[in-house]
Amino acid sequence: MKDNYKKAMEVWEVPEEFYEAAVPMYRGYEAELAVMFGRNPVSGQEICRLLKEWGKAEPERLLFESYQRNVLEKCEGDESGSTFYKMTDFYTRYPYFAQYEPEAYGKFSQETVDRLNAWDLKVYMERTSQAALDIAAGKDVPMHQTQYLTLQESYDMMDTLGEEILILPCNCKAMGRCTEKPVNVCINKLEKGPNTPYDRKLGKILTLEETKELIRQINKKGLMQSGENNVLCNCDGVYCYPTKMARILGTRLHYPTSHYETLWDESVCIQCGKCTKICNFGAFYKDKEGKVKFDPEKCWGCTICSANCPKGAITLKKRSGK
Repeated sequence: MKDNYKKAMEVWEVPEEFYEAAVPMYRGYEAELAVMFGRNPVSGQEICRLLKEWGKAEPERLLFESYQRNVLEKCEGDESGSTFYKMTDFYTRYPYFAQYEPEAYGKFSQETVDRLNAWDLKVYMERTSQAALDIAAGKDVPMHQTQYLTLQESYDMMDTLGEEILILPCNCKAMGRCTEKPVNVCINKLEKGPNTPYDRKLGKILTLEETKELIRQINKKGLMQSGENNVLCNCDGVYCYPTKMARILGTRLHYPTSHYETLWDESVCIQCGKCTKICNFGAFYKDKEGKVKFDPEKCWGCTICSANCPKGAITLKKRSGK
């Protein structure tokens, strides 16, 4: 590895064990910029001037691509009105690489992906687990994916986001290289400020009705709706970081918060097995004789089973105090 890359790895805060894995995530000129400026702000004009001096064609395009790829982020400028940028860290860059450069990410060995994700989950939990525990204890603290939503509650949330809504790849599923369920499912209110996906020209804009239809389709495929405020996540039980963290912390039903108890009427059930296919936690399953069974102790109260039961054998009961 070239010396400038090694120095840049320190600026990006890349763990030494991932130096080789990080090389494809960055370009040579980005390493040079990192060595020269560290994490200090630098104007876009200065970056372009240097890129041109280094013989790079179309410096403005290269600057934007580094910003788009989340190697650089915008920061406060000075009185001149210039746009300033600074380097992000490796924890910030890695999900973007998985989300938006899947071909390059696909070249990584599964062993490398597993190690990267184990490290990434550890950092994620260091930053968020206390908030999750506080929510589980009934405290009102800022956090993401705090509660499961029914299909109708998800639609109602969409009605508050406007007529244009931004759809992005799920970072958890992208990093896990999910293939069995839809990945382009992260739903956001369309924001247009600095460092937003929109400003980076990422994602796809859908109408309100298109977004509701997307939610219905991915609900049918076994993705759980959770979120609050301006973000709706469509999660699964394998790749989703909040779910992984909740398993480790033992916060089932409390983080993410479940507002409904799942009730199953076996006498109404027609044994179609749809619930066993979409349940993310094995609460609905088939026994040795192939009959549908329900174990409430395994249920997380995500509610997708109820929305997909063709005969109404699965209903929801509001939990007391919820």
